[in-house]
Amino acid sequence: MIDLIVEVLGGDRFLAQDLGRTHRVYPASPAARDRFAGLLAWPAMNRLLDTHRLEPPRLRLSADGATIPTSEYCQRRTYRRMPPWDAPQPHLVAQQLRDGATLVLDAIEEMHPPIGAMVNALERHLRTCVQVNAYASWTAKEGFGIHWDDHDVIVLQVSGAKRWRIYGPTRPAPLYRDVEFDDTPPEHPIDEFTLQAGDALHVPRGWWHAAAASTGQPSLHLTCGLATHTGVDLLSWLVDDLRAQPSARSDIPHLADQDTQRAWRHEMSKLLAERLNDPAVIDTYLTARDTAYGVRGGFSLPHAVHERLPDDADLPVRLVAPRAVLRSAEQTVTLEAAGQRWTFTRQAAPLVEALVSGRSTTLGVLARGANVTTDQAVELLDQLLRSGIIAVGEA
Repeated sequence: MIDLIVEVLGGDRFLAQDLGRTHRVYPASPAARDRFAGLLAWPAMNRLLDTHRLEPPRLRLSADGATIPTSEYCQRRTYRRMPPWDAPQPHLVAQQLRDGATLVLDAIEEMHPPIGAMVNALERHLRTCVQVNAYASWTAKEGFGIHWDDHDVIVLQVSGAKRWRIYGPTRPAPLYRDVEFDDTPPEHPIDEFTLQAGDALHVPRGWWHAAAASTGQPSLHLTCGLATHTGVDLLSWLVDDLRAQPSARSDIPHLADQDTQRAWRHEMSKLLAERLNDPAVIDTYLTARDTAYGVRGGFSLPHAVHERLPDDADLPVRLVAPRAVLRSAEQTVTLEAAGQRWTFTRQAAPLVEALVSGRSTTLGVLARGANVTTDQAVELLDQLLRSGIIAVGEA
C-alpha cells in the first residue's frame, strides 16, 4: 500500500508530464476498485470522529460553497482542566449530511496510520510536503462550488463515486501569497467525468473545478494537497543563503554617489547570477529543503525512556523523517534529516540505507543486512532514537 499511490500515478512519468501541467484521471481496472480501501474504511472514519477532539475548522461541514456554523451540529462541552469545545453530535451531523452537506476532515494523516504511511511514501517520492483531507458526501449538492486551490492535488476515490467538472486555469500558477486574485471562473468546463472507487485524479494548482457525489452513493475520497516549489521559494532560499557573503550583509549604499551604487548593484547581480547559473542549484535547493524537513510522529514509549534499546531482533524500527538524505563517501556514510547530521563508517551503510528506504523493518533485519550484531546495531539506533528521527516498537 505504501508504494501503491506512486505506482498508480505512473512513477516518474507523473513528475515529468502531469504535475503542475495538466489534469489527468488514473482509472482503476474492474479488479482494482478496492485498491484504496485500506487507506480509510467507514468504520475507521467513525472511530476518528468518536475518539478525537476535532476542533473546527479541522472538522467542518460545507454546503453550496459556505461553511455551516458549528451551532447547527455541535454541542458546547465544558471541562474542569481543559478548554471548552463544540463537540459534533452524530445525529445532527447525519442530518446535515442528509440535507446535502459535505463532511471535511483536515490533516487526517496525523491521526490515521495507513494514510500517514502513504504520505511518507509520497513525500519521499515528490520531495515536498503533503497534507491529506478526507471528504464524505451523500447528495448531488456541491460542498464548495467552483473553486481553485493554490496547490496541486491528487484525489483518491476510496469508495462510492463523485462527479467532477474541470474548467482549467484563468491565472497561471497562482500563489497562496499573491499580488492579485481571479474570482471569476470560466463559463464552461473543459472536462466532465465521474470518479469511481479506485480511480485517482490530478488537478494542477489554479485550475477551477467542482465536485459532487453521485446521487444515492455515499462518496468517500481523499485529497492529497502538494506544497509547491516555486521560483519565489528558490529565490527566497537563495537570498537567505547569501547571508554568508559579507557584501550581501553590508548596508545598502543609499547615501553614496551613483558610481558606488552601480558597483554595489553589479556585485549583488554577480552573486545571484553565479548561484543561479550553477547547474546544480535546483537540486541543491531541494536537498536543503529535504534535510531541513521535520519528522512525522515518532513516540516510542516505553523504549525511548530507557537508557538503551533492548537487544530484541523482532523490535520494529522505522524512520520518521520521510525526506532524509543519505550521502556516501569512500570511508563514510552521512545521514541528514530534520536539520541534523550523523556520519557513520561504511560498515553501517546497509543499515542506514534500509532505514532511509522508508520500509518497515526490525532490529534483526537491519543488523543482518549490515553484517553486524544486534548489539552493534543498537548502538547506532540509540543515537537516532535520541535525536528523534526513528521510532521503535509498534506504530
